[in-house]
Amino acid sequence: MACFVSNDGTDNATLCNRHEPEKNGLRYCRGCDDFVALDLFPKKSRPGYACKKHFNMHGGGKRAYDKISNNPHKRNLKLQWKRFYNDGIKFKHPKTRMCKRDVELEILKVDPSATGNYAVMPVDTKKPTSPQNVVAVTLQQRKTLMKKVDMNDTVEYASMVLEILASYQ
Repeated sequence: MACFVSNDGTDNATLCNRHEPEKNGLRYCRGCDDFVALDLFPKKSRPGYACKKHFNMHGGGKRAYDKISNNPHKRNLKLQWKRFYNDGIKFKHPKTRMCKRDVELEILKVDPSATGNYAVMPVDTKKPTSPQNVVAVTLQQRKTLMKKVDMNDTVEYASMVLEILASYQ
């Protein structure tokens, strides 16, 4: 048993020196095949044996990505959130006041079947995005709205958004 070897090299059935490096701030990484500092490991509740550099190979990151990619509903949610987040950057909103669940709820109001053909856009581009300042639009409408934003045509953007809001009521 390699785990129960004392410091002088003799076998000892009651002594476990496997956890000694963690007391010194080190942990074994499968990818590095060596003991590395604890700061290089991802922060999570369960201790893993793959550092941040090797997490995708040995730590389960690939499995989690595949699990999301194979589920169409989760994949749509991920794409909708990513689209919403990147739009917030384009509108220069410092902080979003919506979570993934809020984005999903706003889209489900318009598209109960969750087809993934809708996105969330701000009503007023100057205000931060919040549940009171968003409207669900189709991907084609989003494309034309983003062209208006690129041309700095906020008046036309606002009129198009008001037309979309009026069509929902």
